[in-house]
Amino acid sequence: MKLTAWLGLILLMIVGLIGVVTGLLPDGWLPYDIVADVSPSDAGAAPSAAHWLGTDHLGRDVAWRLVLATRAFVGPGLLACLLASVIGVGAGAVSGFLGGPIAALVRYLSTVTASIPRFVLVLLAIAINGNSTWLIGAVAGVAYSPAVAEAVFSRIDSLQRADFVLAARAHGLGPFRILGYHLLWVNCRRMVGRHALNLFGYLLLLETTLSYIGGFGVMEPQPSWGNMLAFEFGYRTDNIWGVWAPALAIWVTIFCCGLVSDALAERRRG
Repeated sequence: MKLTAWLGLILLMIVGLIGVVTGLLPDGWLPYDIVADVSPSDAGAAPSAAHWLGTDHLGRDVAWRLVLATRAFVGPGLLACLLASVIGVGAGAVSGFLGGPIAALVRYLSTVTASIPRFVLVLLAIAINGNSTWLIGAVAGVAYSPAVAEAVFSRIDSLQRADFVLAARAHGLGPFRILGYHLLWVNCRRMVGRHALNLFGYLLLLETTLSYIGGFGVMEPQPSWGNMLAFEFGYRTDNIWGVWAPALAIWVTIFCCGLVSDALAERRRG
């Protein structure tokens, strides 16, 4: 991969690590109180040694809220990637390898699921089951799985009569070995990785959009990059980072997902 892609991967790993660690720690163990950290006298303060990115219009520390906001999308994003990979790879592998009526049935179910916009499915799930970022991640993963299934199906179907597959069968290798290693692991893993990165970026955009709109996603005083942006937008203070910090965080994270995804595609073409 190129240097820019490696930098993007490192940044994604840092964001993911922060999200996992802060998500596992309860609020009482954190050196920052989300609810109590309101100081009107420090409202809109510029960056300083005490507040690296300044404060918002309620006097809350922007840097700490930016860090803790990763909890809103890292865990749900990983859940979405896991569900989409497991469901999509399983469905695509079975339908591509076996073919026939099974392939027709799996592809029909995938087409029906994919025909409903993902955003609509997420909103419908929230309306029925309540507002939860984990629910958003689960529904987004299931809704994205047809795209993974179709990609895996197309790849496996095109390789069914490839020379290395015929040679493996001639040498007596079992179908699970051929499918699991030679087809899925060797020929599909980077493709699945690209889809997972695209889904992670999509989940971040989805969660921040819902939180920005309000009424969905993460609610105040819990931080999300989306509600941080909405909460500060329109207020005139001495601290521009109240708006720019979450906006840049969203853009950089999604941009890094695209960089690494493109690098995986280039690696395969090479």
